[in-house]
Amino acid sequence: MIIIEDFIRSSYPLYTIQEFRIAFKMAVQGKLDCSTDHYEKFSPKFIGQVMVAYTKKANELRKMTKVITDDLPTPKLSDEEIVSFTQKEWLESPRIDFNKVFNADKVFEILIKQKKMAFQPEEMLEIVRAVRLDNQFKFNKMYGQDAKEFNKLIKDDKFVDTQCKKLALKRYFENLPS
Repeated sequence: MIIIEDFIRSSYPLYTIQEFRIAFKMAVQGKLDCSTDHYEKFSPKFIGQVMVAYTKKANELRKMTKVITDDLPTPKLSDEEIVSFTQKEWLESPRIDFNKVFNADKVFEILIKQKKMAFQPEEMLEIVRAVRLDNQFKFNKMYGQDAKEFNKLIKDDKFVDTQCKKLALKRYFENLPS
């Protein structure tokens, strides 16, 4: 389940839970061009097939409808609002897994730019070590296809880089004065 959650968060960050519900409902109803046979294996591959078909269908529908939202100004969040949301989201969560830190790349970039976070080389190495240890621990508890997919994921530098940012943010948020 960890892999599936990571896959959804990283591959479909702009989709809402409601859109996932609609996508799977449409797939089961045969309204999407994808197979719903998952053979008792609810995997990232299966989710990806449904979401690719849903995205294709949603884009077709969007082209057919007149866009009314063009007239409305897009609300622009300030850097502080973005950081505050992610911080609140983390601090109010069960805080079990640093990988659940939301929007890590953007928040990390903001805090570095604002010079609210800075790292010594040994601190960066310690974070990388902690992420690798956590990944190894998770990997050792997996079997079969989950283990294969997670092994590919942890060899992806971008994925590990984001995990390191998430761990750094977790530590930053938890060490702020209340």
